[in-house]
Amino acid sequence: MQGYESKGKDVDSAKDDASSQTRDRPEDGEEDSADIPTTSGSKEIRSQRRHIEVLMRNIDKPIDIASAKGQKGIKAPPEIVLNVRGSSAGAGSSDFHTYRNQRRKENLRVQLMEKEAAEDEARDTFGNELASLKRKDDEKTAKNRAKRQKRKQNRESKI
Repeated sequence: MQGYESKGKDVDSAKDDASSQTRDRPEDGEEDSADIPTTSGSKEIRSQRRHIEVLMRNIDKPIDIASAKGQKGIKAPPEIVLNVRGSSAGAGSSDFHTYRNQRRKENLRVQLMEKEAAEDEARDTFGNELASLKRKDDEKTAKNRAKRQKRKQNRESKI
């Protein structure tokens, strides 16, 4: 392959030099990241790749995984009334929209309270059922244990 030389290097070594400039070669024991695309990646992909590489360098170090956001809490209704109406009669043009938003928030609050109450009731019911099943299993096990011991004593007394 003498015809493909360029400045004393063949094509394969020129490709190797070019690829070694853009990324580090994997050391012994490391996997080659050839399956990860390196061309025209977005900034997010490159930052994720860098982050994963940093994590993989310190594989024995524990990682703190952020937990998912908790359930929505129920806000207490406001104690101060923000939309105080004046003494003049009649509704303004924004009163309906204000009323609708207050009503929507209150309905959401009530729905969340009902949902939490239903979840608590289901949790309690499940706990009670689980306890009763465990109690029944323990009783059955005790009964069978007594039978086994009685049979064992009968066998020993015959001998």
